[in-house]
Amino acid sequence: MNLTSKRRGIASVALVLGLALAGCSKGESVTERADAADFAEPVHITNCERAATFDAPPQRIVSMNDHVTETLILMGVGDRIVGMGYGEQPNPLPETADRFRKIPSLGKEYPTAEQIRDLEPDLIVGGMRSAFDAKEGRDRDQFEKEGIATFLFSEYCGKGFPSIGLLENDFAQLGEILGAEAEASTLTERVTEPLERVRSTLAAAGAQPVPTFFYDGGEAEPLSIGGVGIGNLIAEYAGARNITSEGQKPYTTTTWETVGERAPEAIVVLDYGNAPVAQKLEYLRSQPIASATPAVRNNRIVVVPLDDFFESPRMVTSVETIAKALHPGVFGGQG
Repeated sequence: MNLTSKRRGIASVALVLGLALAGCSKGESVTERADAADFAEPVHITNCERAATFDAPPQRIVSMNDHVTETLILMGVGDRIVGMGYGEQPNPLPETADRFRKIPSLGKEYPTAEQIRDLEPDLIVGGMRSAFDAKEGRDRDQFEKEGIATFLFSEYCGKGFPSIGLLENDFAQLGEILGAEAEASTLTERVTEPLERVRSTLAAAGAQPVPTFFYDGGEAEPLSIGGVGIGNLIAEYAGARNITSEGQKPYTTTTWETVGERAPEAIVVLDYGNAPVAQKLEYLRSQPIASATPAVRNNRIVVVPLDDFFESPRMVTSVETIAKALHPGVFGGQG
């Protein structure tokens, strides 16, 4: 599937019309810029079992999730993002903040398919499966038929997130198709090196994993993390033993009885806008079973923003925060 060539076929019509209306000198400069952007050889990738070929780096990107936007900015291609979903992030990473606030926001959550098409993108990058919800008209197949390339972070390809190798591959592929290999490599190291440093420090200290309940929310049926998502990988790096790792999805429901039986020594509470963290904490301390766990009795509760639980550089923050809270004797933090 040669998506860049298909887009160029459409663009060539606009270019001819532009030459007729605006004169040759402007048209020649546009052609020169397009030629200069070509790859020496076509770039072939396979993303979520979809093969695609790029003749040139995409220049008009729609980013569907805020952690994707931050990642692309850190790869040095933020100036190519023509619009973003989840564009009302109040606290972008400090080093991305200036560029983040210059990118047009397409909405508090996802843009419509019409908003996306109006921007005439040549690449759409999603960080969650819902970014390409066919029921909402954002089907990858349809976009690609129209010559618009798509890329989905592998966290949501449906095969879990068993190792950091998936992030390494995603970042390498994005760097390759965007002509930003060096920046992508640097960004990958920014993630992998501190993660490995935390794990190595815990291993050197002989620290044992702390049985931990990851609480996303829910009262009748608590929602936690399963054993196949990035949350479980974060737990492993941070020296936590996820007590619901038998779940076969990134997020899984459990029962309070199960939580009580497994007696977590720590609880990680995920904080996000639709469910105030204060309300979650109050519920944990009043729920009969949860309140009897060692974690609640010893007030060993760690709050981590949900934004730090995605495939992005932010996952370093979540690993460091949890590790310091669970292993204060190793890292000198407060447990």
